[in-house]
Amino acid sequence: MNYTDTSTHINYVSDANIINSGVRETISSEISTIQLLRRLRSFPEGKRNCYKINVTRGSKYLIRTTFLYGNYDGRNMLPHFDLLLGANKWATVNINNASNPQLEEIIHVPSLDYVQICLVDTGHGTPFITTIEFRTLKNHTYVTQYGSLKLYLRNDFGSDIIYR
Repeated sequence: MNYTDTSTHINYVSDANIINSGVRETISSEISTIQLLRRLRSFPEGKRNCYKINVTRGSKYLIRTTFLYGNYDGRNMLPHFDLLLGANKWATVNINNASNPQLEEIIHVPSLDYVQICLVDTGHGTPFITTIEFRTLKNHTYVTQYGSLKLYLRNDFGSDIIYR
């Protein structure tokens, strides 16, 4: 289902054309009133499930993934699983609270004309994902000689403005 956020005017599109596995699920509106966080895709079958997303090779992207469990499956079992960018481990998603979304961000310059984002079942609950966001960055933003940059911490000291 396509959706345009009313506050940011960012257009979100369905993942139906970039993955052919998994099960679409819905989170109760009591857990999240934010429409963007009310749907997810879980992967109860298979060890590794991957999205294949077309990109422009050599462009710099901020890639953000969001995970909101919301007890969508009624089991109240907080999962943890691995998140991969291509063949490389990006993060371990460890859900500690069913009602709080967890985010993972990375800045990446793809060497191919697509990117694979994979969720790997580690035997500790069903992998799932709520959103994947791609934002194109200017090539002189976050310059590095080491490849991808994974978010460690973001702080705003002294400002009274909330950024989203």
